[in-house]
Amino acid sequence: MINPFKKSFTYLLTGSFSIVFAACYGAPLDLQNPKLIKVKDDNNLAIQGLKVTLYENRKPIGEQFTNLDGSAEFYFAPKDKYNYSAKIEDVDGVENLGLFNTTEVNLNKESFIELNLQKTVK
Repeated sequence: MINPFKKSFTYLLTGSFSIVFAACYGAPLDLQNPKLIKVKDDNNLAIQGLKVTLYENRKPIGEQFTNLDGSAEFYFAPKDKYNYSAKIEDVDGVENLGLFNTTEVNLNKESFIELNLQKTVK
């Protein structure tokens, strides 16, 4: 008789602890606000291999390269009174569809940015 009570109490106690733990240490805010940057050329083709650097008040805080579909995604928790921007630059030269101009974009409010980069004229 005491054994079923003890087992039920153990389930109740561990279940309650799991709920409290999840409430306190759930998904971080930076995982709830992704910023996606997608880059294409004039012919609407995705540009792979561009270096995308994320800045917080002009200080670099992250870096990625665009993937096959021309996108890079950053996860961070925006802070009030901070300015977020991204710099997109072609570091591989003419290898991927040509040489493109370096571009900077503001990321404070937008969660999705699609850019068409112009080729550098030589």
